[in-house]
Amino acid sequence: MEQLSVRSYNHTYPILIGKGIRYKLSKFLKGKDYSQLVIITDENVYKHYLNDITDDLNRDFIIKVFTVSPGEQAKSLKVYEEIQKYLLAENIDRSSAVIALGGGVIGDLAGFVASTYMRGISFIQVPTTLLAHDSSIGGKVAINLNSTKNVLGNFYSPDLVLYDTETFLTLSEKELRSGFAEMVKHGYLTKNGLLNRLKLEMNESINPMAKEFDRLLLESIKVKQKIVELDEFESNERKFLNLGHTLGHAIEAIKSYSHGECVMYGLLFCLYVSGVKKGQPQKFLDEDLLNWVFSLKYPLNLITKEDLDLLVNKMANDKKTINQTINFVLLENIGNPYMSSLKPEEIKQYLLDFMEMMN
Repeated sequence: MEQLSVRSYNHTYPILIGKGIRYKLSKFLKGKDYSQLVIITDENVYKHYLNDITDDLNRDFIIKVFTVSPGEQAKSLKVYEEIQKYLLAENIDRSSAVIALGGGVIGDLAGFVASTYMRGISFIQVPTTLLAHDSSIGGKVAINLNSTKNVLGNFYSPDLVLYDTETFLTLSEKELRSGFAEMVKHGYLTKNGLLNRLKLEMNESINPMAKEFDRLLLESIKVKQKIVELDEFESNERKFLNLGHTLGHAIEAIKSYSHGECVMYGLLFCLYVSGVKKGQPQKFLDEDLLNWVFSLKYPLNLITKEDLDLLVNKMANDKKTINQTINFVLLENIGNPYMSSLKPEEIKQYLLDFMEMMN
């Protein structure tokens, strides 16, 4: 088992990474005097993993379970209200804790519920997807409003992140691609060689059972850990974790592709713009990179010219947009990101040029 810890403004919480550790959650909660535990999960995860943790926890804690439908639609005001009413009806008090058992959607939803119920109760992350290696760490919790992602949210750190990598066995290739895009993003944000190791070890497919995968995952998490500890509330360095996400979130709002597929496309676009701004369009986005991304089955033609106005409008409504300019994370070099403000008409032209190149 691997272990890290993350310092937040009011406490330090551990991140535990290993195979089979979901069966031992009560061991890692020893000494916690929770009056009740409320597990929030979705219908898919419920079938696979709920009994794995409740069989263990029932010996030491009073357990309640709230199940939602899977998918991004769970991050809504309606579902949020339903859960809050359930907590009240079940007499959940301030000494209780919420356990998020699932992927990034469940972590965001359950964390926001915990952060606002009775002005905040304890919160435990038990992620079950590769994508959640990014979202479960750093304390960002949120729900969506209409089609705008994460516009109602908070910074609220968990007491514990317990990450059992055996749960990857039930993930589809599409779900693995979704999480792996965030690992690639982390590779561009560090100078420690993570990106090259990802290319070497995952050169034709994303294999979570590969010998080096857990080590690569740990190194990816360390990138986020370091940035979050420098800037927990996203006033400076933490903004760099949005690399690829400004365009990615906009595509995700209007298309049916997964989060990671949209983020990968957004990342490639930012690599292209970064190179163009340095007078070297292929400085970061060369044929070898595109061949690698294509070999991992990421779709490389997600948008059309007809989508551009709607995409720019979506990006203009992003919570990172200031004074009618849209903020992108770009790269000076690998491991050296910076913020750049672009006007809508600039973005349209960059997108047109990028799409032509990708085609």
